[in-house]
Amino acid sequence: MTTQKWRFPDNNYTSENGLDTSDMEMFKKDPVSSLAREICQNSIDAAFGEKPVRVEFSLFQVARGEVPGVDDLAAQIDACYKYKKDSPKEEPTLRELKKSISRDTITCLRVSDFNTSGIFGVKVNKSGVPFYDLTKGSGVSNKGGSSGGSKGIGKFASFVVSTTNTVFYSTKANDGTSGFIGISKLRSAPIPERDENLLTLGVGYYAETEKNLPILRELHLDKGFVRSENQYGTDVYIIGFNNFKGWQYDIIAKVLESFMVAVMCGGLEVIVDGIVVNQNTVSSIIYDEVFQGGRGKIEYREIRAQYELLQNDESVIVKEIPIDENNTVTVYLKQYGQQDESNATKHCVMVRYPYMKITYINPGAFLPFSALCVIHDNELNKKLRAIENPQHTDWEIKRLNDFPDEKRATRKIKKALETAVNDFIKEVLRASSGETTDIEGAGEYLPSQDEVGNVSGSTISTEQVLIKPMKIVKPQTPKTAKAGEAGETYEFGEGELVENGESGKKPRKKPKPKPQPNPNPKSEPKDQTEVGPGKSPVLKKVPLSGMRYRTVVTNKVTGKYDCIFTSQYDENDCEFAIRLCGEAADKYPVDILSASIDGVECTVQDGKIVGMKIEKGKTYKISYSVNSTEMFASEVILSAYR
Repeated sequence: MTTQKWRFPDNNYTSENGLDTSDMEMFKKDPVSSLAREICQNSIDAAFGEKPVRVEFSLFQVARGEVPGVDDLAAQIDACYKYKKDSPKEEPTLRELKKSISRDTITCLRVSDFNTSGIFGVKVNKSGVPFYDLTKGSGVSNKGGSSGGSKGIGKFASFVVSTTNTVFYSTKANDGTSGFIGISKLRSAPIPERDENLLTLGVGYYAETEKNLPILRELHLDKGFVRSENQYGTDVYIIGFNNFKGWQYDIIAKVLESFMVAVMCGGLEVIVDGIVVNQNTVSSIIYDEVFQGGRGKIEYREIRAQYELLQNDESVIVKEIPIDENNTVTVYLKQYGQQDESNATKHCVMVRYPYMKITYINPGAFLPFSALCVIHDNELNKKLRAIENPQHTDWEIKRLNDFPDEKRATRKIKKALETAVNDFIKEVLRASSGETTDIEGAGEYLPSQDEVGNVSGSTISTEQVLIKPMKIVKPQTPKTAKAGEAGETYEFGEGELVENGESGKKPRKKPKPKPQPNPNPKSEPKDQTEVGPGKSPVLKKVPLSGMRYRTVVTNKVTGKYDCIFTSQYDENDCEFAIRLCGEAADKYPVDILSASIDGVECTVQDGKIVGMKIEKGKTYKISYSVNSTEMFASEVILSAYR
């Protein structure tokens, strides 16, 4: 009788475990992406030698009978199903597990790493040894401070993407040892042959003897794959994989979004179903239409921005910033103009050694930019790693609540990091916005160069106005220039109502009418277009001009403002937006976070107030908040849908 088989230990009459345990639930929101992130960080942590770590994701088909102990595994899944078949929550999932393990041919995913040390300790069955911690520990890890992952729960991402909740780990370590073990994370089920009240723990092992020891040889489940003699590393076999359309690009996108710095500096190479991702191929992947088409706008913008920040490009500013006497970070900053502002992330991605993205910080600046902060292998890196959440997507000071001294020191250095990065970004953006520029709306009084060329027999002075860096003075009455039909331009003053109107100087002449782009317009309404017989007209957005706006900064620290105006129109569907006036004629949208009209909360969508109704002769006060602690020159856009 073989000693190698599936064993599902009993719970010794203690707690019953279901399928949706917390360690599994953590990765269900985005399972394939979580798999890519967790696998790659574990492989980077085990890097060995001078070559870049290589991680390979490969699909393969296996005959059902080739899966070790498949009949015993299927029987245990069936026992779970019979126990909970009347549960509306668990029955559908258990039914799918039964269906998947019963197929004659099972689609599996092999994830292998190379140029790594493999996992030590297959011959030692005790805590603190890497192979034991990986296969039998939960929340147990002995990784150092510079490791990518150190919470001991990332391994559960592999089970979440398995259609049988079953994974085999096989390793060939550079200490000369090899071994494998199988793990299935099911739910507790009765053991009637021993006691009708006794249940399993829910987790089972395909292993050696009652001690569930690793089997001391490599597992060759993928017949097309064999490691060479000195090709050390680890193979993760995921039994049952839902290879939905585009899964390859989901993994590639997560690798690039999380490990762009590691890839571009030559420390990581990934092969996904034959697609090679390394520092030489990233460009062709990012700008590939198929890859772009499968990404959301925000995700793609994030990936592209990181790539462009790491290019040797004169448009990117790179600076080493000291945080304290022992720690420095490298910050990359790229500014954008109006023509490519849609590529800007408007935040700074925070990456820590071994060059894995953790989170981002928002300096609250409106000018379009993207930034990247790289934290190197230093004491700052260790302190931040200690307060990361299990998913490695944020730094949480509260994790040190039981260690007040360490909490105080970590909060101080974290605050110093954020302040230094934010100050650098704001300094660069402030310097660029303070350069010579043309006042937005000056065309009302000073004709543009194009207009000069079209006017004959006139002498026109083309005066240039300089904008200096803004100074905050209390009280201050801002100067205002009418921006035309699209809105009004003004600078905010603090604690003072600001009237749109004259700037203290009257123009010498009335502004000349601008030439119409279409001198012979058709006599048809501009506010709507008929789409066909019996159908409703298509609404068009029409700017509402001729109104004066007053604004007051109610709280500069939290970015709260009031805008007051008297309507000259009766409209049932209006949109209120704010735009920042940058260099030259550049204007950038400012996202409104929340707003109210005369004290009544209103709808904010895509950074604008929408669905607003106004009546002629009535005065309105719009109170709104934005994500900025700095005052700025802006333009109010009030439009109606007709």
